[in-house]
Amino acid sequence: MKLVTVVPIDNDEPSLKVLLKQTERRLRGKGTTLIRDREGRWIHAKYPGWIKWDLALGGILVAEIKSKIPDAEWKLLRSFIGYLERHLGEYIDSITISYR
Repeated sequence: MKLVTVVPIDNDEPSLKVLLKQTERRLRGKGTTLIRDREGRWIHAKYPGWIKWDLALGGILVAEIKSKIPDAEWKLLRSFIGYLERHLGEYIDSITISYR
């Protein structure tokens, strides 16, 4: 399991959770690889496992990346970090990855 902590830049923009949900809705059905499974939980089109995410105090986004196949976690992690960079990079101050 990997824990990803995403700290937003300090401004009055919408929260990372709101921005992430808006981005997912905008990309839905257009060949995106991260697919909404349910509120706060995504799956990948090719890699087994899931990404659970939610907003913590201070506007920090926390995501748990997990797969039953250990070799697939890094692929999910890479995909999620890339997604954040491509779509929300201008709103992010830092990203921390914790290995569990």
